Amino acid sequence: MKRLISVFLMSVLVFVMHFAFAQESAVVVEQGFGKSTAGSDGIVFIRPFDKEKADVFSIGMNYYFRPERAFFRLNSGLSYYSIFDTDAGFKYLRLPVGIELCLGRRLQVLPAAGLSGSYLLDYNPDAVSDDFVKSRSLFQLGWYGRLGVGFLMKDQYMINLAWQQNFDLTHLYRVSLISPGGAPYSLDVKGYEGMLMLGVRCNIFRNSNAPQRPPD
Repeated sequence: MKRLISVFLMSVLVFVMHFAFAQESAVVVEQGFGKSTAGSDGIVFIRPFDKEKADVFSIGMNYYFRPERAFFRLNSGLSYYSIFDTDAGFKYLRLPVGIELCLGRRLQVLPAAGLSGSYLLDYNPDAVSDDFVKSRSLFQLGWYGRLGVGFLMKDQYMINLAWQQNFDLTHLYRVSLISPGGAPYSLDVKGYEGMLMLGVRCNIFRNSNAPQRPPD
């Protein structure tokens, strides 16, 4: 757990250090809709519009910047997540730190991946198990991967659409079980989400090395 948190904090530090060398900076407001589930059997990939999974909604603001002469962007931000599973509603704040490749000019292919830290804000205590109440973790570390496309308009605005998968690395809570031989043991339950993300980016800074036209 401590090692994973250290990796996350180092990623935040790298993000801050690269800010001084930015060639292009953009702010994006992004909204997401999708499905969510929890499990203990390893990585779970969520299929789009799976009716058996809980609904998840997110909205947030991210900051992207592109280092000098780089073919990638770094990003971070803050997002609010709300998960509705029957009567059990979960609300999170999530801080992502990631990298996005820039493939193309006007029409861009945008594969991306990164780490995220999530903090549990609220849930319905009457709709969760005793195991959840006893062993819940307020902070989860996770990772995400996404594939999207973006359309650049007038070099200042971009509309992006992406499919994103989120995966917890640390447990949400633990389930207490008893083996056939009578020995007690526990399983880590983690959260997973599959989401369609729609965002609008606005360039707030652009440093060009192209020669400028001299004044008349």
